[in-house]
Amino acid sequence: KVNTFVVDFLTAVQSFAGFNIELPSDYDGGTVTAVFYWVANSASTNSVVWGIAGIAYSDGLALDTAFGTSVEVADANNGTNLINISTQTSAITLAGTPAAGQHAQFRVYRLGSGADTLSSTARLLGVRLTYTRL
Repeated sequence: KVNTFVVDFLTAVQSFAGFNIELPSDYDGGTVTAVFYWVANSASTNSVVWGIAGIAYSDGLALDTAFGTSVEVADANNGTNLINISTQTSAITLAGTPAAGQHAQFRVYRLGSGADTLSSTARLLGVRLTYTRL
């Protein structure tokens, strides 16, 4: 069997998780995009709505600075424990003054209502971030 780390996002409730990265040395300071990798123990082909927001911390910026504007993407489930790969989000503008080498924090969430109609736990496997290089 394959073992993997996941973050479970329950149904019918908006829930959040966060992760931190150091922005790459060739990051140009612009917007980023995200793709979500996930599974669900459900045969339903209903959709999950994933969201993400971020902040880049320059030296001396307060830790509790607000995140940038969230962006969302809906993705239909492929079936029971099958890998789901969302489409790429629209541009994510990081709060702060983003630049190469900074510490960044991202907040991901499952919307849990509206267009999010999968009545099963969505298990997030990972998030791919894409950025423009210098």
